[in-house]
Amino acid sequence: MIKSAIFDLGGVYFTDGARIAIGKISRKFNLHPEFVEKALEFNSELGMLYRKGEITAEEFWDRAKKFLGIDADNDYLNKIWMGSYKPIRGTIEIIKQLKKRNIKLFLLSDNVKERTEYLQAKYNFLEDFIDSIFSYEVHKMKSDGTAIFKLAIDKTGDKPENIVFIDDKEEFVKTAKKAGMNVIRFKNPKQLEEEFKNLGIL
Repeated sequence: MIKSAIFDLGGVYFTDGARIAIGKISRKFNLHPEFVEKALEFNSELGMLYRKGEITAEEFWDRAKKFLGIDADNDYLNKIWMGSYKPIRGTIEIIKQLKKRNIKLFLLSDNVKERTEYLQAKYNFLEDFIDSIFSYEVHKMKSDGTAIFKLAIDKTGDKPENIVFIDDKEEFVKTAKKAGMNVIRFKNPKQLEEEFKNLGIL
């Protein structure tokens, strides 16, 4: 019986803002997207340092600009990135349904302080969840293994088999499964709704 659901943020609750921002920056500065990705993506060395809270936003953008060979204002680049996240309405509707069925909702995200605060100020998304874990707070990421997933499991107060984890990235879904949770790889809201129906939640 599923008692709790743990949601990823970017790519599930919000659009994949990092991916969208990479596209915007690559076009703006005439760079190949794969080159920009090496500096900004979650699995890049620089991206991981920032998401784990080990460097500041200024340090991140200064290093990223040096790597990419571009001259731009840090605030300008930050606004491109933050502004690339938009709520996925279908996911939010499903969350409302889950609340009505008394499913406890939690958030687990590889995210940075500045973006989290920006999105919270603009969309107040945290009100949809009982509690959350962000990589910048715990200095761990989903790519590090099961440690951050176990922290999320502890937050719920439930056994892993009574929890479902939702993420758009296959590697993180696999790691969550290793931690003992039920898993759903998010593709779109309609597919997510069907997956929840299969679990007997909706």
